[in-house]
Amino acid sequence: MSESTEVIEGVIVPLLTTVDEEERVDEPAMRALIRHCLEGGVNGIFVGGTSGFGPLLTDDQWERLMEIARDEVDDSVPLLGGVIATSTVRAIERIRVLDRIGFKHMVVTATFYVTPTREEEFLTHFDGCRQATAMDLIVYNIPSCTGASIPVTTIAEMVRRGWTGVIKESSGDQDYFLELTKAVSESATTILQGNEPDIAWGLSVGAKGMVPVCGNYAPSLFAAAWSANQAGDETRLAELQRHIMAVRETLLLGDKSWLAGAMYGVHTLGIGNGKVLRPIQELSDEQKREIDVLTESGADSNVVA
Repeated sequence: MSESTEVIEGVIVPLLTTVDEEERVDEPAMRALIRHCLEGGVNGIFVGGTSGFGPLLTDDQWERLMEIARDEVDDSVPLLGGVIATSTVRAIERIRVLDRIGFKHMVVTATFYVTPTREEEFLTHFDGCRQATAMDLIVYNIPSCTGASIPVTTIAEMVRRGWTGVIKESSGDQDYFLELTKAVSESATTILQGNEPDIAWGLSVGAKGMVPVCGNYAPSLFAAAWSANQAGDETRLAELQRHIMAVRETLLLGDKSWLAGAMYGVHTLGIGNGKVLRPIQELSDEQKREIDVLTESGADSNVVA
């Protein structure tokens, strides 16, 4: 691990990646989206993750995305770079790019397509990534996308060896989350809740922050939820969780077209063109209208600063 003293907690937005008609990174829109999130009071930016088309972008466009983010995000908040790859050697290629650009934190998933099945395979991958850099390693569990859930015992072993101090947990499995929390309870490990429906619950059982895709659209809503948590206001946090779910249900279309919905949502705010990468499908006119109405009503209208 590196000697970084940055604290990773609170609202870490998994940034969407705005693209143009040629499916190349839309730089002005990316900069506008980053500023929108920072002005909304978030505590960190995570670029090149699942929401940001991390493994879908071409290598040159992924690198350009990272350069834009590093240029736009100053040292007032942590900047995290996603490393989502099919093999350790491919992950290391991206880690070297992040190093060159000046990132301090990398968020690494298990490999995918040929998925790991044994603890030795998970450990080999994360150890290879860790040894390739002085950046802090953040372990990212998202089995819905990688096809493999990192065993709790494996994460606990990585914590014991000092490889990582932050876990982004996006399985949506409460039993797994509780088991993980218990397994690392004697360490200073930070667990970030990556499943929006479980934000309030996750914070109540030990999470130190959240990684909400809808934070791209309504960052101040999630900043308010974190403030309520910090103040110990459980009633307010529960109220905000209900509001989060109402926004999520419309914006992500009940999770059926969540990336397209999120991209179109920020477009309704005047950021980007709402385009997604192929083969993801664009929204229908009817679906777009639902999000238009949400924006017109003010997604943050019930949030009290």
